[in-house]
Amino acid sequence: MRAGIRSRPWAGIDVGSFSVKLLLAHGAGRFSIVEQPLPQNGESTPPDVVARAIGDALGRLGTTPRGLRGVSMGISGPDVIIKQIQLPLLEDDEIGPALRFEARKHLPFDPQSMIIDFQLLSRSPSQKRLDILLAAVSREHAEKQCEPLKLLGVEADILDAAPLALTNALTQGADLQRDAFLLLDIGHRTSHVMLFQRGEPYFTRRLEFGGRTLTEAIARDTQVPFAEAEEWKLAAGSDEPGFRVDWSSREMQAIQNCLRRDLVEELRRSFAFYRTLGQLPDPMRLWISGGSARLPGLSSHLGELLGYPVLLFDPLEKLPNSDQANGPGPQFAQAYGLALRTA
Repeated sequence: MRAGIRSRPWAGIDVGSFSVKLLLAHGAGRFSIVEQPLPQNGESTPPDVVARAIGDALGRLGTTPRGLRGVSMGISGPDVIIKQIQLPLLEDDEIGPALRFEARKHLPFDPQSMIIDFQLLSRSPSQKRLDILLAAVSREHAEKQCEPLKLLGVEADILDAAPLALTNALTQGADLQRDAFLLLDIGHRTSHVMLFQRGEPYFTRRLEFGGRTLTEAIARDTQVPFAEAEEWKLAAGSDEPGFRVDWSSREMQAIQNCLRRDLVEELRRSFAFYRTLGQLPDPMRLWISGGSARLPGLSSHLGELLGYPVLLFDPLEKLPNSDQANGPGPQFAQAYGLALRTA
């Protein structure tokens, strides 16, 4: 008997510059994950290569693009804009048309050339206003991001901005009324920092810092080739490093100096800017995710530099029924948030 469409898995696909992270939601609380590396040649990966990586990742999980019930695709980059704005008090069916006009005041491009979506955050009758989270991306950038899927013969059912998918992952199952959620997702070339707390403005910023920045610091400070530094970093962050990771070593000292010089100051500037918009959480607590977050001791040393707790966010800890390998999986944070967006 042919399986019904509801029995097929839903895929959350995070295409980064280092690898494809894929998480399948099978229903009944069961998930499966896989990470497929992408070739590293210093240039953007061609769509056909990304398509092949997605197909290979699905094959490793025993399915094909046609075997999916749906796909949630992450999208990021400077063309992705997320802003919290205010509108006059309107009925729900009036928000969309009003937003298309209002967006002209908040977007650097013609709204006609962009894909726009929104989420109603709060309704305040006493102040006669709505708080709206506006998300927009240029059509050209969205089409480029989705091209690998089209080469596989499927389309993205949901296109979600990376910061929103990450926020969705971190807040899953949490108390949204009480807790504040501050996350730093460290990608290969860039990172995202985001802050969500009820009653305060939503904040996200893209940082020109990533795992590659750490590798470059190791290579520079230890005077070894980039490839050798990258190999050491990947081994140090693996499930079984094969050597003792010592923060007094030249490699880890290079990482600590890089964190202090290139990341901590950017975070402090970001939070100083947020104070002009709203109140920071008190006490502060930062979660970190991404492949480089797997480096042993990274969270505690970053916490020492910032002066408040930094914790590892591992979405696999929320998946007790997942078909997964042993070991942490902070690099799957975005894919997890995307997979939660099943239609």
